[in-house]
Amino acid sequence: MPANPEPPQQTTQPGGAPERLLSHCLSLDLEVGIKDQRIHAFAALRPDSSEALVYPDRHLSLTAALAKLDDMAQGVDFILGHNIIAFDLPHLAAAQPDLKMLKSPAVDTLRLSPLAFPRNPYHHLVKHYQDGQLYRAQVNDPYLDSKLTLRLFADQQQAFANNTDPQLLKAYHWLTTTDDNRGFDQVFSHIRKAQRPTDSEASATVADLLQGNTCQTQAQAIAGQASRHNWNLAFALAWLSVAGGNSVMPLWVRHQFPLAGALTRQLRDTPCPSPECAWCRERHDATKELKRWFGFESFRPEPADSAGKPLQQTIVEKTMAGEHLLAILPTGSGKSVCYQVPALSRYDKTGALTIVISPLVALMEDQVNGLQAQGISSAVTINSLLSTPERSQAIEKVQLGDASILIIAPEQLRSVSVRRAIRQREIGSWVLDEAHCLSKWGHDFRTDYRYVGKFIKQTSGDSPPPPILCLTATAKPEVKAEIIEYFRQELLVELTGLDGGPTAPTWNLSWSRPTPNRNSPIYTT
Repeated sequence: MPANPEPPQQTTQPGGAPERLLSHCLSLDLEVGIKDQRIHAFAALRPDSSEALVYPDRHLSLTAALAKLDDMAQGVDFILGHNIIAFDLPHLAAAQPDLKMLKSPAVDTLRLSPLAFPRNPYHHLVKHYQDGQLYRAQVNDPYLDSKLTLRLFADQQQAFANNTDPQLLKAYHWLTTTDDNRGFDQVFSHIRKAQRPTDSEASATVADLLQGNTCQTQAQAIAGQASRHNWNLAFALAWLSVAGGNSVMPLWVRHQFPLAGALTRQLRDTPCPSPECAWCRERHDATKELKRWFGFESFRPEPADSAGKPLQQTIVEKTMAGEHLLAILPTGSGKSVCYQVPALSRYDKTGALTIVISPLVALMEDQVNGLQAQGISSAVTINSLLSTPERSQAIEKVQLGDASILIIAPEQLRSVSVRRAIRQREIGSWVLDEAHCLSKWGHDFRTDYRYVGKFIKQTSGDSPPPPILCLTATAKPEVKAEIIEYFRQELLVELTGLDGGPTAPTWNLSWSRPTPNRNSPIYTT
């Protein structure tokens, strides 16, 4: 750290005048010991006066440095920091609870990033979230981070002013200040050139923003109670503004604001029965989703379920509805479409990742190539035959939200890099292809398949596990029983059995379908 740090540069508006909102603040960053939870270093910058304070300083004890920091903070509009609300201010309060600056408004650039940059929420200052704290690989530099926070805050203001829908800004202004947060009120009042909207005005704005791309039954319920959801709904609205692309809700948001993801699922992945809800009648219809992704007018008629409905369709419908299944379809009857349609649909609705456990590299490559032949590039495989650059690229694709489906062998769940990538994402479903490999009675028993349940339990935490779909072409009664009992014991879930029989069905030439593409996943196992 520099002994005499150079003064931070003021940001100017297009006309050349200093930006008051940026300059009348105190940018602060702490370095706290992971084990002792004590402040080891900090830095603070005041753009308006060009003051800078860096600790440790051989002339100052921590108590004296904090007193000097408190004096430096007097007269600012707010205290600025990256994760300052959940991290820096609580540690300051623990170290010196009588600091006057603790009563000042606070603005957190970490919270603003997903709103300002919804298409790329992983801004360069957003650090990885682990065990309730934010860390990064390199050594922390509070002085540099304080400077970068000022720069990030300026970028956020510009992004809000230039790229954000005014209706969204109005909603953000209201939702981020429902707990009387004066710091964020200053930010959005400055950007919008308007005072905080009234409750009735903001509720109507939220309702308008939820029109068209969500379930209208759920949207009405949420808009009517919008004030209860504050930041959670703000983050959900930010993601919805770019839904359908490759943006994902940052991991730290899902940790600190778990209701944000729940609201997104409620709005887009929880069907209502209303015949007037265009979203649910279109996006929760398995046949329409089949046509949407693969161009087919209907599912294969054989094998059929007990009611005579195509078994493919039954499996897709139940998987989309969140049920746990053990499905047996003969080789050649299109098992892969049973997970691909729900996976692609869920990814488009919520950004969630579907993880497919597969035993053979050839099968993985076949699935990915089949989807690419359909123009779908969001399926990724990570396997032992990839080169180091290919593996890194695949892992990055998973982490940043470019992957809708990850196909891996069960052994890959023990890889640190794969586990880290998976934990960056919300998991929408688990699929065990060739599920008979899990059973000791199966002819292709793989011991690592027995680890899958434990890993699902670890990643789910206290929440119920996402939908589990086990697929196989054939299974003896004892194999089916063992698979069902395994998930009952490991995850306390009951798999519903759907058996299409051991024999491949005869192709029905009268089935209405487009010209067959033999690379299409609907033709593959």
